[in-house]
This record gives sequence, structure tokens and C-alpha cells, in this order.
Amino acid sequence: MKHILTFILSLLFTATSCTAGDPVTFVYQGEVAGIMCIHCTNKVEAAMKKLPDVQSVKITRNEKGGLPKLEIIATNARITREDAVKALGDDAKMYDIRSLKLVKAP
Repeated sequence: MKHILTFILSLLFTATSCTAGDPVTFVYQGEVAGIMCIHCTNKVEAAMKKLPDVQSVKITRNEKGGLPKLEIIATNARITREDAVKALGDDAKMYDIRSLKLVKAP
């Protein structure tokens, strides 16, 4: 009975927290090689913002010494690594999107 009540309350909370005008967002995360400076970061972020329905792009340095982390928030559930590479255009010769995965969906 307790589980049913918890389930019903979570459904009610979800229904009241999302209105018809709120866009559904998807979070993608990956790694990108070749970024050496802020200019590189800005260039890759600008290219990723050209992807369909992208709301924001963030590249952060990996504190453990690995590749920089890429995070894309979009209202599109179909963005692939290949799409990201195409968005880079000629800059794909300099920057390598090593991975890009959908990590959070509604």
C-alpha cells in the first residue's frame, strides 16, 4: 500500500511540475579531444549549438587529466556522435568528438 501511495504522489508531482509549455529536455554527455584553449572551446561549443533543438552546450576541463567533457542539453532525442562531427565541419580535422551519449531523458 505504501508503494502505491508513493507512486501516485510521484505521478501527481510530475503532472503538476510540467506544464504544456515546458520543453522536454535531453542531456547528452561525451568527450572531445583537441581542445587546448578557450578559443578551441568556443569554436566547438558554437558548432554544437548549430545542431537541431540544442538549448545549451558546455565543455569543461577534466580535472583528472583526461579529455575535456562535453555536455549538450537539447529538446531533440536523436542527436548522435556523427551529427556532432558533421556540425564541426572542417574543424573535425582538429577536434575529435570521442563519445556522445544520451544520459538523461524524461
